[in-house]
Amino acid sequence: MLKVTDIDVSYKDVQVLWDISFEVKQGEFVAILGANGAGKTTTLNAISGMLNIKKGKIEFLGKDITQIPGYKIAELGIIHVPEGRRLFPEMTVRENLEVGSLFPEAKSKRKETIKKIFEQFPILEEKQNKEAGTLSGGQQQMLALGRGLMALPKLLIMDEPSLGLAPVLCKQIFDNIKEINKDGVTVLQVEQNVVQTLQMCDRAYVLENGRVSLHGTGEELLNDEHIKEAYLGI
Repeated sequence: MLKVTDIDVSYKDVQVLWDISFEVKQGEFVAILGANGAGKTTTLNAISGMLNIKKGKIEFLGKDITQIPGYKIAELGIIHVPEGRRLFPEMTVRENLEVGSLFPEAKSKRKETIKKIFEQFPILEEKQNKEAGTLSGGQQQMLALGRGLMALPKLLIMDEPSLGLAPVLCKQIFDNIKEINKDGVTVLQVEQNVVQTLQMCDRAYVLENGRVSLHGTGEELLNDEHIKEAYLGI
């Protein structure tokens, strides 16, 4: 579904990524792991068209999307749920969800999609007329996920969905994401919660200093000595 080949990305004159290559197959849950500053968010921003690529190629469903603008990439079905949620705090929960369904196909299916989201996240239905800024952190993350789903994504890319959440809420969000994946949405997720992510994902890539240093199945990486030492403190 997604193929990233040897991309280099810079912020002005500072290069952040070198020769990044990976792929995501349809229906998979793939994770990108790494320490702060490793280049994880930059990788997602490059895929969704928010950063220019100096070198390399990104393909989605066989189409070269390397140089097309972000809104066109979103129309193709790559939907980005950013770090920090980026909700509209003074708009209601329902209004925030509706913002996610502005593309023609998504707009035509808005009622049935919002019904499904309320079934998956009952608290959003309960608070649909409340301002998004009044929700708890966990509820805001559910809303950010729901808004992404309103666009009917083929590939949902998420940046640190568990960031700042208590462990019980973190588990709930991970369960929600796994359910979304089981429902047929391909998932690419950046995450610092290494153990929980590797237990759930099909495959993962580890970034270190802007390069892919390791990749494998979740089980393989959980048992990798470097991962144990660097990220799990074992």
